[in-house]
Amino acid sequence: MMTIIDLKENLPNFAKDIRLNLSSLIINSEEDDRLVYGCAYSSALASGNKTLIDIFHNECSIRFDNEFIESVKSTVTIMALNNIWYKYREAMPNDELRMAPQKMRVNVMREYAGLDMELFESLSLCVSAVNGCKFCVSAHSELLLNNGKTKDYILNIGRIASTVLATSKAISI
Repeated sequence: MMTIIDLKENLPNFAKDIRLNLSSLIINSEEDDRLVYGCAYSSALASGNKTLIDIFHNECSIRFDNEFIESVKSTVTIMALNNIWYKYREAMPNDELRMAPQKMRVNVMREYAGLDMELFESLSLCVSAVNGCKFCVSAHSELLLNNGKTKDYILNIGRIASTVLATSKAISI
């Protein structure tokens, strides 16, 4: 099974900046491992890149229990539903349609997908960034800021998501 170190070392030379970012933002990060690897795994799942999914699933399996992995998967799937809905709603031609209620079950959010609120919101922000949902990125960022997280914390989530997506691109071209 390929590790994140193997991944980094096998990236082509045109992706040397991505190698550096994998090192600084994920492998050698000073942030909590649950945040870093949770965001990386969430980004991989949201990207749909099988190679990255396998690598980050393996990395999470080494570090965390299966309950954590299932919580990450729950977060990714519920945020896919929300991200698509809110992007769809924002594209509506009038305020009545733009403000329409969701009317879909999102019960997993009530229990934060089995995570603490801060980590759930952080992973939700990460997935929303990957999925390009401005509404959700804004909402999750604001909630985290209002709960004492720093601007750099918020920005690092986007940096991890960006690096994982760039890695996906680098291994597919």
